[in-house]
Amino acid sequence: MTPPRTSPRPRWWDRLCVAAFLVLWLIPVFWHGAVSRRIWPTEPRFLHNCHDIACLFTTRPTSWNAYYVQVRGPGRPDWQTLDTREYFPMQPFGHRTRLHRFLIDWGSKNQRGRDEVAAFIFRRHHELHPDRRQPGELRFVWTWFAPLEDRPPPGRWDPPPVEQLPANRMRILSVHRPEAPPRPTHRPEAP
Repeated sequence: MTPPRTSPRPRWWDRLCVAAFLVLWLIPVFWHGAVSRRIWPTEPRFLHNCHDIACLFTTRPTSWNAYYVQVRGPGRPDWQTLDTREYFPMQPFGHRTRLHRFLIDWGSKNQRGRDEVAAFIFRRHHELHPDRRQPGELRFVWTWFAPLEDRPPPGRWDPPPVEQLPANRMRILSVHRPEAPPRPTHRPEAP
């Protein structure tokens, strides 16, 4: 005669996995989606991004942001918006490039990152357009605007030209100048 079958009890590893899922995923997703979008003090940034992605579209954004790269020539007063598709051709985020994603993540805090990107743009501009006048300054501009509920943008949405936005909706994140080329050092020849 065989003993009656009892349902197997969960092993400690199974219990640990369920607890980790609750603590690391389900509770934070609920928190970010229903209570607060702020990052927890002990939460790793990559987990916070995953939680935010899991809570996509729970609320409508109150404003849209756009980032622009503007250049001006030496001695020129006017800034011209640079088409960054030439420098960052891949657009995995619709109209936004990886540069836009970096600027969102950095905010106004990561000056070193913007310095490196500006140096790259200066260098790349010189490679792509050696016959044109090179820019004397470059700046990163952040703008924001409220979407129009009664007139949503038709078709593919692109950010409006920065010249159409009011000055009180613009913030200059940083201004950069190209690095001076290294000076040749003159070494006296040995006799």
